[in-house]
Amino acid sequence: MRKTVPIMILLTCLFGVCLSVGATGVDENKTRAIASRGYQSIPEATFREIFVEYLCDQLGKDKSDIMVSRFKVIGNRPLPQGEIRFQVFQKDKRRLAGFVRLVALCSVKGAVKSQVKLSGRVDIFESVVCTGRNLKKGEIIEKDDLYVARKNIAHRSPDIVTDMTKALGLMTKHNIREDTCLKEWMLERSPILKKGDMVTIVAESDDLKVTVPGRVLEKGYLGELIEIQNVMSRKKIYARVVNSSIVIVDF
Repeated sequence: MRKTVPIMILLTCLFGVCLSVGATGVDENKTRAIASRGYQSIPEATFREIFVEYLCDQLGKDKSDIMVSRFKVIGNRPLPQGEIRFQVFQKDKRRLAGFVRLVALCSVKGAVKSQVKLSGRVDIFESVVCTGRNLKKGEIIEKDDLYVARKNIAHRSPDIVTDMTKALGLMTKHNIREDTCLKEWMLERSPILKKGDMVTIVAESDDLKVTVPGRVLEKGYLGELIEIQNVMSRKKIYARVVNSSIVIVDF
């Protein structure tokens, strides 16, 4: 019985130490939890939305015209409580298509708290003008030769034609295959007069109108001044092209 008492005392001391250690661990966890309550996290979805809105604003596109993939956020860390404001900019001045990098400055109460790097692959979709058949060099573009289709233009040249009316009446510089997206460099204005054509030269004032036959000395485009020879006097003058048969002398 005498041996039992010291053993009981020893066990009581051991259990007391264990209970004390366990209680200390719980208190530390609570302390950490309380300390973290003063901060807030920004979801990746928020940065993605900011990324897309910046692209829409800079490119003048709707959200439905832009597709972002492989999106990454680097440097996103908890911020102090308060209203967060974002300032987004592009460090380099590369084209906003393909692989795009942006930087977002995150401010709380007017003070910048973090700089977050945003990146992603950007595809841009737009309605573009395409050829509906094979076109030969020197052909004049007509409406039936073209159609409009929605294409990914992220990796296409910036001079792609998006307005069909801007291609109508122009002439092809070289052969163009069917289903080709037209670029401005593929087309040129078509002269409506060529050297040697016969036209009517019109000279007109408030009280007088004179017409004489003329011979075209150079190719002529609508609305431009070209050199014409007066067939009757053999003199050379400059006149403005009105159509394929009339030129007007400006006074």
